[in-house]
Amino acid sequence: MSVKIAKIKNNKKQSANTKDFKWYLTKGCNSLVGNYDMPQLKPIVDANISNLVPFHEANVCKNPADSWFHFYIYDYLFERIWRNPNRYLPILQRFNGGISTDFSMYIDMPKSQQIWNCWRNRVMAYWMQSNGLNVIPNACWGDMESLDWAFDGLPEHSILSITTQGCLKKTDECKFTLVNGLHSLVRKKKPTKIIVYGKFPEEWKKHFPMPIVTMKAFSEEKWGDR
Repeated sequence: MSVKIAKIKNNKKQSANTKDFKWYLTKGCNSLVGNYDMPQLKPIVDANISNLVPFHEANVCKNPADSWFHFYIYDYLFERIWRNPNRYLPILQRFNGGISTDFSMYIDMPKSQQIWNCWRNRVMAYWMQSNGLNVIPNACWGDMESLDWAFDGLPEHSILSITTQGCLKKTDECKFTLVNGLHSLVRKKKPTKIIVYGKFPEEWKKHFPMPIVTMKAFSEEKWGDR
């Protein structure tokens, strides 16, 4: 009898641990790609984005059916959706669509942390798509070495989204990594359109074969160009 009780306790503990690991978010995924098992996302072929709303303001948005949510904000403002995604699903389902999570990948982050945040971005995007949300995959990368795996799981011939926040006013290394990373993304995934959240120099657009559509960042909307 004591053996059976121990097994039941162990099973409960294992179930709780599995939830902590978030493996259930990729349930049903038949395609894990790359060296780090990134879930393969579906392409988005059409999206008319209007009224972008940051995730931390999604619950007070007055017209979600005509709006799109995004995660181009500080990580701590949306870490909660990773901890308890099902709690926020009904809020996101009210929106016309959204852009998937943007857990940060900085060039000076340890490689392990860059991989972890890249994997979380891909997992959350897969979970959103599998729950019927119209979500544009977010592409992000860290240092130049990350370009070997940072785009694994992103769909080909799809609308993709990036942000340039913090990249254009920092070091030359940041700008170099941004431009070279974007060229690498285009070569590997051949996106049909790129949404840019933040500034993007007009003279850069002619070097890319697809439309690049810029959306004003929240800081620009609130404080203008600083």
